[in-house]
Amino acid sequence: MSATHPFAGLLVIDFTHVLAGPACSYYFGLLGADVIKVESASKGDAIRHRGGTDANAAKNGMSTAYLTQAAGKRSIALDLEKPKALSEFHRILAHADVLVENHLPETMRRLGLDEANIAKRHPHLIHC
Repeated sequence: MSATHPFAGLLVIDFTHVLAGPACSYYFGLLGADVIKVESASKGDAIRHRGGTDANAAKNGMSTAYLTQAAGKRSIALDLEKPKALSEFHRILAHADVLVENHLPETMRRLGLDEANIAKRHPHLIHC
């Protein structure tokens, strides 16, 4: 990505789902950021199976809506309920500049990924 893009050189971790969060991180990518999408190893992003006009693609987890919002992103599947996967997520966050997430606050607290815990462990990180 050219240095003329305002977010060139930034690493954004996309821990979002459905619509608004993935769209936000998609725009980071359009502005030059390197975006890594983190999805549940068991469920993936719910938008994979709905949205768009191709029912067969949606049935196979590649709906038009998902393909649009995931364009240009790298991806990784992690089961953050498991300590090893959570440790990997923190390893990735240690190198990131921005975390974009849109999960319920209760979910983030249960995983130890709420704003207070993230700020303590990764004070360099911009948490959106």
